[in-house]
Amino acid sequence: MNFFKQILALVLLVNVSLLNAQEQAYVIADNGLSIREKPDVNSEKIGRLKYGESIEISENTGEKLVILDNGKTVSGNWVKIKTRTKYGYVFDGYLAKELTKSIEADFKGLNIKIKDLKSTDEFKVKSFFDSDTVSVDVELGDSPEGKTLLLKNKNYKRVSIFQQFENSISITNEGPHCDLTEWKHYYSNWEPIEQINRGTYKTLKYNEEDWTKFINVSMEELKQEILDYCGSDWVKHLKDAKSIKDYPISVSTSRIFLKILITDSDDNIIEKVIEFRIPMGC
Repeated sequence: MNFFKQILALVLLVNVSLLNAQEQAYVIADNGLSIREKPDVNSEKIGRLKYGESIEISENTGEKLVILDNGKTVSGNWVKIKTRTKYGYVFDGYLAKELTKSIEADFKGLNIKIKDLKSTDEFKVKSFFDSDTVSVDVELGDSPEGKTLLLKNKNYKRVSIFQQFENSISITNEGPHCDLTEWKHYYSNWEPIEQINRGTYKTLKYNEEDWTKFINVSMEELKQEILDYCGSDWVKHLKDAKSIKDYPISVSTSRIFLKILITDSDDNIIEKVIEFRIPMGC
């Protein structure tokens, strides 16, 4: 009997430990998340968490909350959390177990974060300190289009952001491809990206018509470039193509740019560019 009592006590101890175990989570609210004294929207705010900040959930109150955010319904519970300095309650509709990947660019009091963008780059934080342009190699299947951009500005009077895309020609051949990314291109006009609210923007999205725009080129000059860059076998592969609209020729977006115009307190304008390199030919 004593043996069974010991087993029961051990099981109860494990259950209590699991109930008290703290769960780590990350803030995914673009503009941060309020910490309240009690699990109530009318309770006093006692702090604020930044996007990406890590916290520990010590208790799920079970008290539900549903809010409307820019036309979208967000539902969840109030949870008790612990930061480095205090306990409080937050709405877990803006918490996640994992923080999605993002790309950052920094320049003297200015930070730009592009959320949910997959990149093959080893370093996800880029610096404008030594250059006016930084490059990001985008992972196959992803694009900087339609992404949320978070801007933190400490030192400047005004920041404006514009977007442009570049199209290039690629020749496909059952897997391998010849990408003419160093030849001629089509460039769109610079367009301002949409500002959702203070510090939050949404990058532009393009459609199939945009992706296939190109300048006028002759088949003769195209074949010469392919011969010089990719070799004679690739020229033979074009024997049935009459224009750049014919297989195996394809036109697609090879780069997307964000131009950041920074106006300082003396009205001097600083220009910085983020170049996103898009995989082609697949």
